[in-house]
Amino acid sequence: MSDIFVMVRNQNNIAMTSVDGIAFVTLLTQEGRVLAEETVDLFEADVNFDDLPLGKYTVVVRHEQVEPRSASCDVTITNEDKVIMLTFVYLELERVLLRIQTSTEERL
Repeated sequence: MSDIFVMVRNQNNIAMTSVDGIAFVTLLTQEGRVLAEETVDLFEADVNFDDLPLGKYTVVVRHEQVEPRSASCDVTITNEDKVIMLTFVYLELERVLLRIQTSTEERL
């Protein structure tokens, strides 16, 4: 099993927990079906989807006060015991998605 760890950050790599007091929402989907929906943690601005089997997934981060309102990243888990890290980086003042960073680490 592997994990997908999602973080929301501003351009200075600081946790972006909410916009106008409203938290970001993260969806984990597979083949168009929603597997999980989580509100981003209001302290760390992250979400962890644990113990996922091998396969293809899409992670979606949504918020009505940013552009685009919905940003997605396709992820393929090909090896067990991995953590796929996704960082959705926003320009905070402009409320615009700047980039999505991806990396993979060994699961402890």
